[in-house]
Amino acid sequence: GKSELYLANRALGGTLKASLHQSGKWHIAFSKQAYDSHVKGTKTKLGDRFIEKWPKPPEIAPGITLAFRIVTPYSAVTNSTENGKYKGVKWLPKALESKATEIDIIITKPESLGVEWPGKNSMGTSLIGSFHLENSSTVWAVHWVIDLPDLSSIGNGNFHFFTGKNKKDLKTDGLRLIAFGKEPDGSRVLYDCAVKSTVANNGMKKDGL
Repeated sequence: GKSELYLANRALGGTLKASLHQSGKWHIAFSKQAYDSHVKGTKTKLGDRFIEKWPKPPEIAPGITLAFRIVTPYSAVTNSTENGKYKGVKWLPKALESKATEIDIIITKPESLGVEWPGKNSMGTSLIGSFHLENSSTVWAVHWVIDLPDLSSIGNGNFHFFTGKNKKDLKTDGLRLIAFGKEPDGSRVLYDCAVKSTVANNGMKKDGL
């Protein structure tokens, strides 16, 4: 329904989707097609296509919910804009060195907004777009420049290859890393990073984010 918000990552070809249901049950999941084709049967800890589930976070101010963040470090912008390739896409400026672009998805109740869009005055956000839900709330997408986040604590972790993928695929140009995190205010954040990897005889080394 129109009172529920779905965020699909177009850059990943619709592989991931964040569903923010009016019931307050929110989740990030692989699309059914992507899960069946690439994930199902692999040695991951995922028992189904859902990557994470969480409750709707508390309001950051009366009537205002910061639902989701997407953070892209300056170093992750590796391609120029492809004008005409994606219809209806609004291109954002690349952040300066040592900075990152943060896109915030914010939901506001009708009586909550006193300015043109959330964060315009308090954080210096710029408007990407907005639309109304059936319950009279408004969904806003805004962006602003933040300091480069410290991702050094992520560590090496464990990894598994999706169906049909192997070490040879790590030599491909344009590799991306999508990392999910939780903010103190209860919102979730998606870090969109570029990855350089070195395949050596004794294994793999993560060279940079």
